[in-house]
Amino acid sequence: MNEMTLAELTAQLGGELDGDGSRTIRGVAPLQSAGEDQVTFLTNARYEKYMGASAAGAVIVGKDYSGPRGDRSGLIRCEDPYYAFRQAMIAFYGFREAEFDGIDERAAIDPTAEIGPGVKVAAFATVAPRCRIGEGTIIYPGCYVGPDCSIGSDCILYPNVVLYNATVLHERVTIHAGTSIGHDGFGYAPHKDDDGVVRHEKIPQSGWVEIGSDVEIGACCAIDRATMGATIIGSGTKFSNLVAIGHGTKMGEHCLLVAQAGIAGSVMVGNYCVFAGQCGVVGHIRIGDGARIGAQAGVTNDVPAGVEMVNTPAVPGLKGRRVMAGTRKLPEMRDALRKLNSQVQVVWKKLGLSGEREGGDDSPGDEENG
Repeated sequence: MNEMTLAELTAQLGGELDGDGSRTIRGVAPLQSAGEDQVTFLTNARYEKYMGASAAGAVIVGKDYSGPRGDRSGLIRCEDPYYAFRQAMIAFYGFREAEFDGIDERAAIDPTAEIGPGVKVAAFATVAPRCRIGEGTIIYPGCYVGPDCSIGSDCILYPNVVLYNATVLHERVTIHAGTSIGHDGFGYAPHKDDDGVVRHEKIPQSGWVEIGSDVEIGACCAIDRATMGATIIGSGTKFSNLVAIGHGTKMGEHCLLVAQAGIAGSVMVGNYCVFAGQCGVVGHIRIGDGARIGAQAGVTNDVPAGVEMVNTPAVPGLKGRRVMAGTRKLPEMRDALRKLNSQVQVVWKKLGLSGEREGGDDSPGDEENG
């Protein structure tokens, strides 16, 4: 494990030190459990309440931080404390490195495949005919790279990743375990046969998937190949786990997709869009640049650039939050309406009016079904 003085770490992070620069730091830990030889960080105000009791050797904070601090904790003031935390993690731990080197003799590599310098291929991985594997790419055990795939330099395919034929990865793409890319899209034509039975007849999926540079895709994701042309994932986009992308969708650059988000086919997605957990997007619509889709939202229509959508069916954020707030008050609103209705009946009787109601709160079964 690396170790360095607090002054050395501060210099690496480009921050300003408020504390004892000679203190030895040996790692990074959460704010509530960090010890005197560890550094931690604070970027969310809700965790500031833990600062006074912190035993951390130092806390990475914003430049203007003026809240409490532990008796022994130094402060590393940075312009971007979360990015500085990321840099500290790299300084102490680095990134995961493959535990194998070269091309294992148990890997199945077709003689027509082009393998660049420094490529690592583990046991029981398969590289099919006419593939191109770029310099420095790492392929873990159990991966399948189908015919005519093109993989750029410095990509990583973790165990059991599957690339169907003609999939294109550009540079520095990371794909985590169990993900499938380029399998057939969900395309069927209903057709009545001679016996009058309607069957769903499969449409050939002749397209491919193309993934831009610096994309990271989580575990057990699924990206369909297009029926015609390409399904595209733009450069810099990041997927969590269990994300599904339908055939022919074209996603812009630097988007974020959280676990269990699903986007149907032929959707046009702009740049810097965010899709929160378990949200769903119907096919054949447009999502504008910078749009944000909330958790469990169901998007059924085009979304303009920069708009936040929540609820199902999805509506703009402010309206959606008002709907959610109103929904929580429905029992009280129902009671108030029943009371008001009773008062109206009294007034009607005093005025000699009939006061007949249709489907009022006192209809049979109302209490039972309430």
